[in-house]
Amino acid sequence: MLEPWDEVISLQKERQLCADDVQAIQSSCVEDHAKKHPIECPDCWNRLVNRIRDRYLNSASKEWFSGRRPFLLELDTLFSKAYGREVDFKAIEQRILDEKKEWYRDKVKALGLQHATKLPAEEQVLQQTLNDRTIPIDELVSKLGRSFSDGAVQSEEAFYGFMERLRLVDTPQARVDAYVDVFFQPHHDPIGAARCQKHIDMARNAVPVSDVINAMIRDRHAAERDQNEKQVLHRQLEAKFEELKRAKAAHELDKSKRDKARQDKARAAAAVADDRPHLPPCLLCSKTPDPQDFVVCTPCQILRDYYGQRVEPAVYCSEKCGNEDYEAHVAATHECASGQGCIQLNDEDVEMDEGGNILTYCRECVEILDTPSIFCSTRCFDENFQSHRENTHLPGRKATQHEMDETGQLEFDAEYETKYRARKIEEHIVTFDDAMEMWQQKTGAAVK
Repeated sequence: MLEPWDEVISLQKERQLCADDVQAIQSSCVEDHAKKHPIECPDCWNRLVNRIRDRYLNSASKEWFSGRRPFLLELDTLFSKAYGREVDFKAIEQRILDEKKEWYRDKVKALGLQHATKLPAEEQVLQQTLNDRTIPIDELVSKLGRSFSDGAVQSEEAFYGFMERLRLVDTPQARVDAYVDVFFQPHHDPIGAARCQKHIDMARNAVPVSDVINAMIRDRHAAERDQNEKQVLHRQLEAKFEELKRAKAAHELDKSKRDKARQDKARAAAAVADDRPHLPPCLLCSKTPDPQDFVVCTPCQILRDYYGQRVEPAVYCSEKCGNEDYEAHVAATHECASGQGCIQLNDEDVEMDEGGNILTYCRECVEILDTPSIFCSTRCFDENFQSHRENTHLPGRKATQHEMDETGQLEFDAEYETKYRARKIEEHIVTFDDAMEMWQQKTGAAVK
């Protein structure tokens, strides 16, 4: 099996012979048949197609396309069409170029060059590039150049010098010297070449270059494993040292916390007599509530503790006072935000015994606009949505410079274009039951 550069030299030689023969056919056609180009002369055209066809289908030497049977069969079909001028040579040249790029990709993979990169990350990237056939071959060549060039010599300059040198060698020893000079660069990097003496000796003993590369890769991986093991051991020792440092720091911190806890406990015991919660007087009878036994208005508490509203909850000294005054407090403090539009005021037949009398918070008001808007029911909010939005939401947004995306949230009346309602009212509300559940989860409070 030829080395890649031998294939290149053979390719260049055969290509030049073919080019010379094609030029001779063109010149003889002009001189002997007085034609401007063989395409005008059936005999010369067939001779020209035959010569180029033989270059690929009857090559006597081993070249890059040898053995690529599907490609050669396709090429034979294209040449058959070329006789009858059904296809031009540009299409054939493009097909040959495409196949040659795939051959190049396969050759790089076969040589295992992706394993010879300097870093594991580079190897992984190059392997992915080789496997991805959608990546143009020019990009692959560029990545190969960046992966293997270390600045010692210009890769293109070295390649052409290497190829010219191989053309001129006349002994096996001269060929080996060329290999060593190009691949190990003893003149540019004598220290690196000395480290690779084992592989240089392999090349001098006529070991195929692909085998030398594989040996270099195996040795590099072995060295990396040794280095990794040393690093792992070093990290383990560092981790043990850090663990001892943390244990010492934790012991000192725990001792400091115990000392502080004893001091805090002593200060708390001294101040316990003054540490009584301050509660407002009972809203109904004005008695001072017992800090261990009092009743508070849950809607007020939710607005303050869950939604952060500036609301002072109504407090009662006993359940009796709470039961007597609660409805009046709700009517006065938590009046339905619909105002005179409340359905309980305007619809004498409204039924409020099917779950419809559940207090309902306006989501935008309590969560965004810092406004304690409560409605007597979801239905009431739904019926008065437009007036509430225009009288509360829009001014509130302007005052707070808050913008809302209401795309698809409004449903306009088919008859009156200026009249609308919420498309899904449930998206605009928080029922009292839901709000209380969320408040209990947040605070851990229990409501009887």
